[in-house]
Amino acid sequence: MFNAAGLPALFLLVTLATAGCRPPPRALSLGVPLSAQASLVWLALDLGYFDAEGLRVAARPFPSGKRALEALLRDEIELAVSAETPFAIAAFDHPELRLFATIGGSDNDMRVLARRDHGIDHIEDLAGKTLATQSASAVHFFLRGFLLFHGLDGRLPPLRFLKIEALPSALTRGDVDAIAAREPFLSQARAAIDARRRIEFALPGLYTKTHNLVGREGYREAHPDTIERLLRALDRARRYARARPERAITRLARRLSLPREALARLWPSLRLRLSLDQGLLTTLREEAQWAIDDRLVPDHEAPPDFLGFLDPQPLRHALPNDFGLLGLMEE
Repeated sequence: MFNAAGLPALFLLVTLATAGCRPPPRALSLGVPLSAQASLVWLALDLGYFDAEGLRVAARPFPSGKRALEALLRDEIELAVSAETPFAIAAFDHPELRLFATIGGSDNDMRVLARRDHGIDHIEDLAGKTLATQSASAVHFFLRGFLLFHGLDGRLPPLRFLKIEALPSALTRGDVDAIAAREPFLSQARAAIDARRRIEFALPGLYTKTHNLVGREGYREAHPDTIERLLRALDRARRYARARPERAITRLARRLSLPREALARLWPSLRLRLSLDQGLLTTLREEAQWAIDDRLVPDHEAPPDFLGFLDPQPLRHALPNDFGLLGLMEE
C-alpha cells in the first residue's frame, strides 16, 4: 500500500537521481574585446544566459578583437570574438580559421579625434599632420577609407601604429595630432583633453565593422552543440537588449567602463543581431585585397577563398526559424 508519509523521502530520491543524470556544464574559454559591438557576450554573462544553456564560459577580456584573435592563434583560448578585418588578414596564413556568426556591427563607432590646438579645425587641416591608429585592424581599414574619401591619401606623413589602448595617451600628450579609434578609447581621450582643444570627425556609412564569433576547424566536431548553446544564449541577450535598451545600456556601460551617455549615443547605430550573410563575404574580400595592396601580407598575391572559412551550421541549428538571418550564398 502507498504510504503518504514516504512522500518527502521519495521526492528527495527522485531529485537526487535527476541531478545525477544532468550533465555537468561545459567549460569554454572565450576571448572578448572591450567593445560595444561585443555587447551580446557581456549581456549574456551578466544575465546568466550561458549558465542557462549549460555552459561555464570563462570570458577573457582583450583591448581589441585583433588581440583576442591572436590569443586564439596561440591556443590560449578556444573561441574568440573578433572584427572581420584582423580575421581577413589572419586567414592568409591560417586556413584552419572558421567564422561561425556575426554578433554585432556598426557603421558609426569609429572616429578621427584631433587636436584643435595643433592647428586642426577642419578635415582638410589633417594634411601634413601625424595620425595614429592600431595596425592591421578595423580602425586602420576605416582610416584608410576616411582619408581616401576626403582626398587626404598621400598627403600625410606615414601613419603611426600603436596598441589601441595607447592611442588616448598619445593624443593627450601631444605625441600625435590625431587618432583613429573607437569606444571606449575615444571617451578616454575626450575625458583627458578639454573640449575647446579637440575636434572629432565621423563618416557614418563609410564602412560597417562587424564583430564575429571565430574558432578553428574541428572545434565544432570535437565539442558538439557547444557553439549552438553559445549562440542561443547570445540570442537571448539580443532579445533582452531589444526589449530593455535602457537597462542594457546601463549594464554595458558599467561592464565596458564607458560613460553611459557615450554608449547611449552609439546605441542607435549598433546592430546587435546574429547573422552570417553575403555582405560579410564581400567585406572580407575587400579587406584582403587592401591587405595585399598595403603590403600587410607581403608574401601573398591573391585573397583566400573566404567562402570556405565561413561555417553556417551552428547558426542554422541554433536558430532554425529566425527571420532569414542565414543569407549566405553558395557559389
